[in-house]
Amino acid sequence: HHWRVHFRKQRHGYFLLNPYSCYDICNSKYLTDVYLRQAGLRTPKTVRITHSEDSERAFKELKSDFPIILKLSLGTQTGIGVVKIDNMRTLHSTVQMILLLDKKLPLLIQEFIEIEYDIRVMVLHDEVIGVMKRSVIKGSDFRSNVSLGAEAEKMKLTELEKEHSIRASKAVGGILTGVDLIPSKDREKESP
Repeated sequence: HHWRVHFRKQRHGYFLLNPYSCYDICNSKYLTDVYLRQAGLRTPKTVRITHSEDSERAFKELKSDFPIILKLSLGTQTGIGVVKIDNMRTLHSTVQMILLLDKKLPLLIQEFIEIEYDIRVMVLHDEVIGVMKRSVIKGSDFRSNVSLGAEAEKMKLTELEKEHSIRASKAVGGILTGVDLIPSKDREKESP
């Protein structure tokens, strides 16, 4: 997106900075993954679970070893609805329990990528306006949400990470977005 000076239409009395379609995409982790992949960006391997007896098929399709991550695809609530799963029995029973409460809840599984930290990048149009390094929560957690107690500090992005963050923001049609990325081993040369 190039710089735009017009305001977005109000919807039900609220001013929207991002297009409504952007909210729709980003409200679904699965859809976000689809759009990022279409833009040629690397994402963790992701498979949808479609019903309460679908765990085994989904796990086979994931082509990953345990542990894996089970996520509620819906919403942007920080780190809530994200569970690390160690075996098929736990996956199956957790999926069954969640879908017993509401069989329409969209679930997905992802490969687990061990990290010490991830990076939250704030992108406005074609520009990175803020960067935060988020260390994984100390103790036995694996999440990096600051709202759940993770440490945050300033850090500098590589040109490659900047470019990919802007591409990710554009991929979902965003004007102002928060892009989360896992840095690669060689941050200068290898895509995050």
